[in-house]
Amino acid sequence: MNQKLITLVVAIFLVCTLAVTPTSAKVVFADVATTDATYDEIQYLISLGAIKGYQENGKTYYKPNMSVTRAQAAKMAVIAAGKSPLKVSKSSYTDVKVGTEQSTYIERARQLGLFTKTSGNFSPNATLSREEMSHVLSIAFNLNASDYKDLPVYFPDVSNSNTYAPYIKAIYYNGITKGSDGKYMPKSSVTRAQFASFIARAKSDKFRLALPEHLDSVDTTQVIGLVSVTTDGLNVRTEPNTSSSVIGRVNTGGKLSVYAVEGNWLKVSYQGYYGYISKSYAKFLEQDGSAIGPSIKAVKTNTIINLYYKPTSSSKKIKQISAGSTLSVYKEIDGYYLTTVGGVPGYIVKNSTTVVGSSNVNPPPSETDSGNNDPVVTSGTTGKVTVSSLNMRKSASGSSATIKKLSKGSVIAVHSIDGYWAKVTAGKDTGYVHKSYIKLVNEKGSPVKDRIIILDPGHGGKDPGAVNSGSTEKAIVLKVSNLVKQKLEANGAKVFTTRSGDTFPTLQERVNFTKSKFGEVFVSIHVNAATSTSAKGTETYYSITTGDQYQEDKKLATYINTEIVNNANMKNRGVKEAQYYVTRNMIIPSVLVELGFISNSEDRKKLINDKYVEIYAQSIYNGIVDYYRK
Repeated sequence: MNQKLITLVVAIFLVCTLAVTPTSAKVVFADVATTDATYDEIQYLISLGAIKGYQENGKTYYKPNMSVTRAQAAKMAVIAAGKSPLKVSKSSYTDVKVGTEQSTYIERARQLGLFTKTSGNFSPNATLSREEMSHVLSIAFNLNASDYKDLPVYFPDVSNSNTYAPYIKAIYYNGITKGSDGKYMPKSSVTRAQFASFIARAKSDKFRLALPEHLDSVDTTQVIGLVSVTTDGLNVRTEPNTSSSVIGRVNTGGKLSVYAVEGNWLKVSYQGYYGYISKSYAKFLEQDGSAIGPSIKAVKTNTIINLYYKPTSSSKKIKQISAGSTLSVYKEIDGYYLTTVGGVPGYIVKNSTTVVGSSNVNPPPSETDSGNNDPVVTSGTTGKVTVSSLNMRKSASGSSATIKKLSKGSVIAVHSIDGYWAKVTAGKDTGYVHKSYIKLVNEKGSPVKDRIIILDPGHGGKDPGAVNSGSTEKAIVLKVSNLVKQKLEANGAKVFTTRSGDTFPTLQERVNFTKSKFGEVFVSIHVNAATSTSAKGTETYYSITTGDQYQEDKKLATYINTEIVNNANMKNRGVKEAQYYVTRNMIIPSVLVELGFISNSEDRKKLINDKYVEIYAQSIYNGIVDYYRK
């Protein structure tokens, strides 16, 4: 072989080598920085040959915020799953041209069952929704959705009746997604950056999120007690240790049923499943939810007796108490004594004991929610009680003696407010109540003067929220929130926003922020999105949670929703109940507003129009004023 021929062979070999390994070096995209959250995942998919960029003006762009189309998703999933394209002589879909590269990947995706549609129109250029994405990934990577059908869905916007629910649960329990801002947003489109992350997590354990643990359903007949949480953001875990997964958080005043005491942990029920909380951040209540008062006497057991959950021998037996045990008594009812054993309250038969004297058990430690500042003196302010049997206490402390109980709807005079405590007069008595359970009403002047209102512009920073045609949810809602703030402050309200710029506070940070400001109402502002461009309109959500007077939440949601629908001429999608994180973890009236659909052209024109931004802001302001006025 002569020298020229050898040179030619070597050259051809080098060219072929480069041709089959084009992704051995990292691709530099002009719009993806090495510090971006999805950089490694994008590079990983490039190495698989699943994605490539766009050449424009001599530069390579990935366009991470562009929505993924169904055709692009088919190709990326097929390649990432290690499958080859499929050539057919006749297209399975009327809108996919046979013989094209697009056709080969769509046909293979059809054969694999990645998409539910197997004939008719495939809609290759339509955007891929998040619920469709769950099906694609579950099938492509053999996640076996049936294994997760009986597990809970932790997204408030996904019901078990949703066709895609098993697949959404499959990718959640496999560490592929954790949702966005507490929601899954099933109808929203998926960006190229997001889809890169999802496929990388499905393909490689290296990119997986921490896996949620499977939970056991609660047997409600086995409850042994009720506790009230004494701190904000208390973690509910899957196991009685701090290294197990967190399945939720509960704030001060949240009530949880207890099923067992395991050392320093309480086994509780949370959203229908067992979980564990630290015993240090909860206090036991009577089984009817009222606080346990001071002890009135001490008794000794005459024989072995049972401790019952309720004052009846037919209720749950908590445990047996040995003969000769000395117990403190807190209440007598129908021939039973309320006592505590190992910190757990329960009832014993009175006739099985002998009185031995006064109790030496100390009352529970004091807890206060004071602002540690000088109380704000009020004038002409009344409070309307929003819950049943509200404790009016001798001092501003949760452990202070109860003077009387106030019925729901009672109107009381408010003299001053210090943090979360209000000094009030009801009838002839003056004492203190937790202001979260009264609606503060100004008798004269502006209804919102001195009211502490928290506005929460959703998403922000690294999380754009819903995106369409270059507009982002985070920018729209911040603009609306800032206008609402101006209007409220102009009328004397004290307004705080969870973010004032393009930052990303976590959901728990938004809850903590509200608590730190002693907020009185909370309004989270969002923009909706759906796969169907015909979906449009305004809807407002509230939560039903432990420790929350949800009727007030529903009233606030109704006033705001009505104002937006009427003033902005929006389709009324109604006021609905859903367990959004930022509303279900509040003990004050809290709502989440979805202004309109950025995916609908009619709604979008309004959402990005300054005239309508003003209308949305004025409507939210009006709704808050209506709530305080009526």
